[in-house]
Amino acid sequence: MPTVSIRAHGVSVSRNQTLVDPNTGEIVKLTAFQPPERTETRGWTRNVARRNEQRLQQIDFAHVDGVPAFVTLTMPSKQMADVSAAMFHAWLKRWLQFMKRHGMLHYYWILEFQATGNPHLHVLVWLDHTPEPLDTYKALNSWVRMLNKAGVGARLQGQVWESIDVGAEITVDGERVPAHPERVLMYLAKHAARGVAHYQRQLSNMPADWQHRSGRVWGHDRGLPLCDVKSVEVDYPTFWRYRRLVRSWRLAEARCVGDARRRAGAVVAARRMLRWGDPSEAPYRGVSAWVPADVSRRLLAAAEGVRDAKD
Repeated sequence: MPTVSIRAHGVSVSRNQTLVDPNTGEIVKLTAFQPPERTETRGWTRNVARRNEQRLQQIDFAHVDGVPAFVTLTMPSKQMADVSAAMFHAWLKRWLQFMKRHGMLHYYWILEFQATGNPHLHVLVWLDHTPEPLDTYKALNSWVRMLNKAGVGARLQGQVWESIDVGAEITVDGERVPAHPERVLMYLAKHAARGVAHYQRQLSNMPADWQHRSGRVWGHDRGLPLCDVKSVEVDYPTFWRYRRLVRSWRLAEARCVGDARRRAGAVVAARRMLRWGDPSEAPYRGVSAWVPADVSRRLLAAAEGVRDAKD
């Protein structure tokens, strides 16, 4: 039977991933018998994008301490042939260590590539204080100085620090997004979900060294508060009703978007959400959506209620 996974900010459905342990009779996950194979990370794939989105949906924003800010770090494209993925990740590690020494409590980063082939790093940080202009200058300049010391001509003007003033808006990749950590990460997750089809995710758009082994393309600190995932197995009639209810909710939300252009795009996306290229995966993958946990639970209860009423 299908398994509905309800997270704090989203829901997804998968085929039945459990079986009965022949020795104990207990129901266990399939991965307990056959752990997933670990392979070399080669940029953004559909599975990588999906795992990133699902992790973002688990973040417990109510219990994330600190003052949030959105940071964008870039590198010059002309020198990318001399920069390996290992070098880049070493610089990222050192920059995060610098930020920890200067009051960073939590972080979540996502890596993508611009059309010119240079890495474009988005980092959502939470600080233990409200940063002064000098603090933000030091944070960005530490990245530039580190790269310059390695012979990479990064510029301070290419780095961006935006404080997240909840209730206002900030610019993310040229688009205005509601200034709230959840909405910023939601935007980036939807952006990342474009997977290999988007130019910023295409393997061919990466430098040669990165195409063989890019390393991780998203990550966060171990202390970032996460909500538990509630997994529920349902029968197929309930599953088909549930996916239609999720689509209806998404469509209703889309119609409430204030901006006309965004509303039109949101309505089209909601209407098409249950479609998927692979027919064998279409019934399950299409249900993946950013839906609050309380809404997901009510929709599931409604789907099950219809079944009980018919019984």
